[in-house]
Amino acid sequence: MPRPSLPLLCAGLVLGSSQAWALSGTEMQRRTAAIAERYLAIWSSNDGGAVAGVPYMYGPTVQFYGRPYTQGQLVNEKRAAIRQWPLRRYAIRPGTLRVICNVPQSKCAARSIIDFTVANPARGTRKAGSARFDLGVSYAGRRPRILYEGGSLGRRREG
Repeated sequence: MPRPSLPLLCAGLVLGSSQAWALSGTEMQRRTAAIAERYLAIWSSNDGGAVAGVPYMYGPTVQFYGRPYTQGQLVNEKRAAIRQWPLRRYAIRPGTLRVICNVPQSKCAARSIIDFTVANPARGTRKAGSARFDLGVSYAGRRPRILYEGGSLGRRREG
């Protein structure tokens, strides 16, 4: 059996493929939590999955840390982040994930504290700390799409 391509694997892992319009509020909350966790797992991988999955995970435009981005701009931003920090680990701090959904608008917002470690062995740099992480998901289309990603830096340690 052939292996699925990386973009398809990312899309399936992060967003699933069921019809979004039939979801209850509880199901939207559950899926949004899973999307946030899987998204961070993919972004923590040290391959191109986070970049390859952009067309499948995000809408045509997205609010990315307070600024509007097209998918092309977001791909470029994520490639630059990977070049700066080729080794990345992001994880939701247990007990901090909260999801609120607006069922009539088919949208959910996830907010949590994440703990992170990033490193660039070639430059001998490393940072670790915590940050607030926000993710907005729309269930209005054929499949869920990330509408926005944001947050703010909390405590940081440089190594």
